[in-house]
Amino acid sequence: MVNKLGFTKENIIASLGFAFFVVCPRMAGMMHVISNYSGVSMLYTVLLGIVISAPLLLLMVYVFDKAGVWGALIFCVLTDFVSAMVMKGVSARAGIETFTIAVFVVIGVKITPYISRIFFKEQEIVDTDLNENEINYDN
Repeated sequence: MVNKLGFTKENIIASLGFAFFVVCPRMAGMMHVISNYSGVSMLYTVLLGIVISAPLLLLMVYVFDKAGVWGALIFCVLTDFVSAMVMKGVSARAGIETFTIAVFVVIGVKITPYISRIFFKEQEIVDTDLNENEINYDN
């Protein structure tokens, strides 16, 4: 992993992308499960969850640095399964729903490369056409 510290444009854009990605449909699904099966305040749950998750995110970065994307994915799937076990303490149904969300994430990780190839092949064709047009204009 490249060590680039500071408030560069690249770091700010990547951080914004990460921040918006953390607030994802999976997070909404977990909020739905928590609100359906517990009587806790969502605000307090999110605030305490942020405090608990910060070290886990740092650990994920460490695992990514040492073991690559597959190591980080394995770590994240493990945390999803731990989440399912913890939510089972709230209710068995909450645990099953959390586990189901984790399974769909794994399925998504497996199929997204195939889906993205469709878009990138089309993009490569467009890029090639643009470059050929630029070359023709330069001559």
